[in-house]
Amino acid sequence: MQTEPQAEPQQISAGIKASAVRQFLTVNPEFFNQHEDLLQRLRIPHHTGTAVSLVEKQVSVLRNKCATLEHSLRDLIEVARDNEQLHQRLHRLIQDIISSRTLDDVFALTRDNLQSNFNAEDVHFVLITGEGTAAIELPDHREIPKCDPGLELFAEIIKKRETHCGELSEQQQSVLFGDADPEVGSAAIIPLYHDGQIGMVVLTSRDDTRFTPGKGVMFLNQLGEVLSRRVHSLL
Repeated sequence: MQTEPQAEPQQISAGIKASAVRQFLTVNPEFFNQHEDLLQRLRIPHHTGTAVSLVEKQVSVLRNKCATLEHSLRDLIEVARDNEQLHQRLHRLIQDIISSRTLDDVFALTRDNLQSNFNAEDVHFVLITGEGTAAIELPDHREIPKCDPGLELFAEIIKKRETHCGELSEQQQSVLFGDADPEVGSAAIIPLYHDGQIGMVVLTSRDDTRFTPGKGVMFLNQLGEVLSRRVHSLL
């Protein structure tokens, strides 16, 4: 005996009847060929009694994987957009640093940029001076003689010439900040090196997760290379 077809729902969405959708698809049989992305969102049960169809299960798994990939792609696009904006700001900063005529201007520009674009709560400038070198009349920086044994705590960082992120030991904080006692949860140390040791730029944060090992430091490394050359020329 032939069963009667089930009644179609009167309305599948606001203002659109199922009969209208059916008529549209009948007139446009190539619709889903032209809009294949919609097929991923369709749910068509494959009836096999009480058991779950293998085909239906595979489709469900593939649909979930597709959704995960879509989310990952959106995240990657967002990261790429942020990196592009950061690269543009870094490019403008480098141009300003090259045009600056004094160390005071270089330090001020660098501090403002790192605080606004890298979420550094403070930026410290440390210059390594040789024997008999006259004191540099600049505010907001610290000078450490090249013979200071405390510099051994940073020897590996300066040797690699790459930005180092992580926590600072009490001894390192004492060398970098002297009598000042800033609250430092984490830090990023950018070594300055050009024809010898010049110094360090230290970004600090009270947040111990802000600058952690493994953080991307490509932009900070590029900034360090430019700062090394410019500071060397102005010294």
